[in-house]
Amino acid sequence: MRAERIGDLQGSNDAKKSCQRAKTDQCHIDKMDFMLWLFQNTNTAARVLDNASYITDVAVESINNLITSIIARMPYLMAGVLVLGLFYLLAKVVKWIFWAASRKTKLDQRLRILFSRLIVVFIVVLGIFTSLTVIVPSFSVGSLIAGLGFTSFVIGFATKDILNNLVSGILILWNKTFSIGDYIFVGTNQGKVEFIGVRATTLRKDDGETVIIPNGDMYSSALTIRGAGARRRMNLAFSVGYDADVENAKKLTSLALDGSKGVVKEPEPTVLVTTLNSDGVTITVNFWINPDKTRPREVYDHAAINIMKALSGAGIELFPPGSVVVQQRGAAETEAMRNSTGA
Repeated sequence: MRAERIGDLQGSNDAKKSCQRAKTDQCHIDKMDFMLWLFQNTNTAARVLDNASYITDVAVESINNLITSIIARMPYLMAGVLVLGLFYLLAKVVKWIFWAASRKTKLDQRLRILFSRLIVVFIVVLGIFTSLTVIVPSFSVGSLIAGLGFTSFVIGFATKDILNNLVSGILILWNKTFSIGDYIFVGTNQGKVEFIGVRATTLRKDDGETVIIPNGDMYSSALTIRGAGARRRMNLAFSVGYDADVENAKKLTSLALDGSKGVVKEPEPTVLVTTLNSDGVTITVNFWINPDKTRPREVYDHAAINIMKALSGAGIELFPPGSVVVQQRGAAETEAMRNSTGA
């Protein structure tokens, strides 16, 4: 029994020693891992510092090179700015010469303004390209135009209507197809010209409404133009019966026109028989008005009412429908038949 206890004690001591050795080895391993981690992190921090230092050096060197290149190009920059300034002064001088030369011509004022602005823009753009050539000798206008070929095509296609109206407006102002104050008929629109712009033309209709028509449509459509101050002819037609005194109807119509407001004396109005049909004798009246002083619809209304009053006062019926005449004759025949039957 004693021997067994001694053996147990010795086993227990051996186990303790083994555990202590294991702990010692584990501690030694943990210390090695920590040292390795510390070494690795120390190398990483050093590399980060080295990289940061390298990046800083590269940035400083790039800035120095940029400053050096700017200083080296400074004479070219100054020369380019000087060239651009000379071109700007040249544009102003050419504009002044153009204004002085075109002052005594019959060129429209709006065209003078447009052309003068185009001249300035063209010279300034030419100066910008020349300045770029001075500042950057490798710059080529031909290469730029070639690079913008497709872009220019897209822009031109998208703005073709605008360009069409612009060119049409220039041609209208250049040819003086019509002027402000003219009365024109274009398509379904008609009215007095109030403004002719580079893009569109403004008309004032008889009812007072304003219509804006693109110059592209104005230039490509058929126009009927009545000059400003020109007399406008108005047409009025009506019918009287075959049993009416046509000569007296024409005389009364002429007197009614003389008393109508807005009907001018020269040229004189005309009253003529134009058609003989089933409705009766058609009389057509032509008279003239001054559209700058009166509105056509108002004059037409006043003249028509005066003619109706004059003819009605003389017992001349206007527009006698054939159906009404037949009905009236049928009624008379019916009354005569009744009287004969009663008798």
